[in-house]
Amino acid sequence: MKETYFLSETNDAGEEIRLPIGVIHGASPGERITIFGGQHGTEYAGIEAAMRLFRETDPADVTGTIVVSMATNEASLMNWVQFAPTTPEISDMMLQAATGSQYIINCHGGEFTELMHPYVICRLIGNEEAEAVAMRMARAFGVGIVSLSKYRGEPPPDPSGARPAWWLWPQKGLCDKLGIPEITPEVGQVGDRDDSIMYEGIRNVLRELGFLAGPATEHPEPKIIGDRWWLTANQDGIFFPVVTVNQDVVKGENLGEVRDYFGEMLQSVVAPEDAKVMNMNIGMPVKKDGFLIWLGQL
Repeated sequence: MKETYFLSETNDAGEEIRLPIGVIHGASPGERITIFGGQHGTEYAGIEAAMRLFRETDPADVTGTIVVSMATNEASLMNWVQFAPTTPEISDMMLQAATGSQYIINCHGGEFTELMHPYVICRLIGNEEAEAVAMRMARAFGVGIVSLSKYRGEPPPDPSGARPAWWLWPQKGLCDKLGIPEITPEVGQVGDRDDSIMYEGIRNVLRELGFLAGPATEHPEPKIIGDRWWLTANQDGIFFPVVTVNQDVVKGENLGEVRDYFGEMLQSVVAPEDAKVMNMNIGMPVKKDGFLIWLGQL
């Protein structure tokens, strides 16, 4: 059977914060998995895939329990807010939704101003068995590129107040708190609602883990992203990129320029090493220290 309900908490301003939850109780007993869509509310492919998964999955085809959070940050979704922070109330409810599960899939992607090459973040938690399962999940997702992420504590204070790039100092995730495997597919971009890659990737992971009937599609071992570079603006301006995602670039290659309103060059953006363009900002305005492009070596 299927069950729907809202988790809710009230913040300090007296506002109700909700998570719409759908639960698919399989016809056969088994393990439990929690799938999150929309922790960032303009990453539409994950939201579409989460809603479609709940809507189209027949409990008769399920072994165990599939918990789906349709819009994990409802305010971000309904108010069209990019890069929305995860408030303490949302974090608490995400923990509630994941507690009791043996696996987590947290769907992310590019927001309105981001181009994104599909890849999967595999969370490392210091437990070899759990990490091996997470790598199985990442491989089964099928996009062929994996980024490894491990919590290392809080970064040293930065005079600007900015947090360093996520792969250098990732925040603690649910997998760290619960000690279970977690993957974060990064799929979709610029408001695109095409959920085909995300949806099929999730379903193949569910087959791999035994939640859905039928054999999982076999995929080659994914490439692991090695060194990465997070390129930012050194002052406010207008960004004019000359590359796009999935493009291979070489050290010293021009990637774009930041200019003022009158066309004067403020910053030339060049590749620090040979790499692939994995993610980039295509919005015109950029703030000082704002994200421009990140590159990964494969």
